[in-house]
Amino acid sequence: MTNENHSTRKRPLIFRGFKKLIKLFKKRPEIINLNDKLEDKAIYISNHSAANGPFTLSLFFPKVFVPWGIHYMCENYKERWKYLYYVFYQQKLGYGKVKSFIVATIFATFSKVLYNWMKVIPTYTDLRLMKTLKISADTLNSNEAVLIFPENSDNGYFDVLSEFNAGFVALSMFYHKKYNYDLPVYPIYFSSKYKMLLIDKPQYIQKFVKKGYTREEIAEWFKKRTNELYMIIKEIYYKRKKRRKHKMMS
Repeated sequence: MTNENHSTRKRPLIFRGFKKLIKLFKKRPEIINLNDKLEDKAIYISNHSAANGPFTLSLFFPKVFVPWGIHYMCENYKERWKYLYYVFYQQKLGYGKVKSFIVATIFATFSKVLYNWMKVIPTYTDLRLMKTLKISADTLNSNEAVLIFPENSDNGYFDVLSEFNAGFVALSMFYHKKYNYDLPVYPIYFSSKYKMLLIDKPQYIQKFVKKGYTREEIAEWFKKRTNELYMIIKEIYYKRKKRRKHKMMS
């Protein structure tokens, strides 16, 4: 198991400076990487862990990536504010109206700049998804990884994931059809509770396609595997806790 250094691929200087500043106050999670090497031209899929997942991965993940993000957050201030206030903070995080108003008003002010710095690829649930796939393919052709958060979070964020959307499967199939290249797909789980980030070995979508799996069945397989990663993290945490307790008592 290795911890790979960040790629030297550059983001704007001010963005890199901002990340360094935030790292002074944000504790780095333990990164458990089951791979000798992480590929650049690859899809990484992770749980969202509320607001913690994207934020933590953007700071500490050992590979530069371009993330997918809901298209409202790539639009004007009004659309960003509405999504943050009504959907993200109230519906998904369960904040009250006053807290949601304050946080949405503040974050919507500068979120567009952050999203531009991170080169966020806007995602859609209609025919505009093709735009998402094309931008993603161009990103991958530039040897930059694409990070996707596929969990269905309509009812909030949970440690055990209930459903994966199949957008990452669509991207893999689209890329394979266009370039005859089966992208590695790395499942990831980040636990803010246990302060661990586990990077699994890659899987390849065409393996499932050849077995006759549908897109939804493939997404379901990856959801189950991602939940297994969570259970591995829990097991590691409690085994260590048990050992520490045993040492204190001996």
